[in-house]
Amino acid sequence: MPSFILCQVEERMKKHKKLLLIALELLIVLGIAAGVVFYQRRANERDTALVGAEEAARRFTPSITYQGKSYPLKRNVTSLLLIGTDNYIDDDKQIGDDFPYNFNLADFLVILVFDHSNKTVTPFQICRDAMCDVTVTSGATRQMQITLSHTYGSGKEDSAINTRNAVEGLLYGVPVDYFLTFTMETVPLMNDLVGGVTVKLEDDIPALGSEYVKGAEITLRGNAALRFVRYRDTELLDDNVRRMAHHRLYLTAFTGAARAAVANDPDLATKAFRRVEKYLCTNLSVENVSTMVEDLCEYEILPAVTPPGVYTEGEEFPEYHLDEAALWECVRTVFCS
Repeated sequence: MPSFILCQVEERMKKHKKLLLIALELLIVLGIAAGVVFYQRRANERDTALVGAEEAARRFTPSITYQGKSYPLKRNVTSLLLIGTDNYIDDDKQIGDDFPYNFNLADFLVILVFDHSNKTVTPFQICRDAMCDVTVTSGATRQMQITLSHTYGSGKEDSAINTRNAVEGLLYGVPVDYFLTFTMETVPLMNDLVGGVTVKLEDDIPALGSEYVKGAEITLRGNAALRFVRYRDTELLDDNVRRMAHHRLYLTAFTGAARAAVANDPDLATKAFRRVEKYLCTNLSVENVSTMVEDLCEYEILPAVTPPGVYTEGEEFPEYHLDEAALWECVRTVFCS
């Protein structure tokens, strides 16, 4: 066979091989895409079976809307709303017959946002006095401090859900997967279970003792931890902003202490959950708690995000009006892809 014909044949074979390779690569890509869609569909079906269709639809919202524009949410994310109430488990809670009401305010509101793709956890802190829409009766809402959202209900799961709904509404419809409400008894118990928590003070707090001066390192044990996270000067309109800074300081220090304690006792999370369970209200299972503690120990804890605002005198209580543009930027950065 003449050489020029051989060259043409070889050239055609090269082209055919190249086309086959391209087709093969395309099939692989399509196969992977189909697998991802199938896996996601099966995962959604599984989650729907576990939590119910309505709850699954709420949790797996694909996007949120701000000023008429749609923003897709991060997909591989789990969120946990921590709700610290300001009363004790044996406090009087129920009044009213038609609609239950309780005296438990939501003093501490932090969403832990687990980004499993980047292996990070971002604490998203919300001021207890932030003004927002709160459901007060079935289907009716009123503008009020978000801390009051927990008072509507029995003080148990219905109140926690009411607070979660208020948080989701405040954050433009971002879904919150889990909630965990804890009463005051939990703080000293958890504090001491991890061996105490050491904080380096960023300001003077003379009301707590002469040793509470800026720069001092204080190891909090027992009720000292509770006093630290609860204290605020009620004579000052905006002193809750300083208390929120104390909350961030304590949360960071507690996380570090908890990591060290879990490293020494891998079963500590389960033991702790069992010990304080009666003080909690949550839709987490023991397995959920164990997984989240493992993630907290493994993932990078990013600086807390705290949307800024301005305090004003309200008719009855101080009102914290969030800066809408800053709030949206915080939501977009933490929750949107």
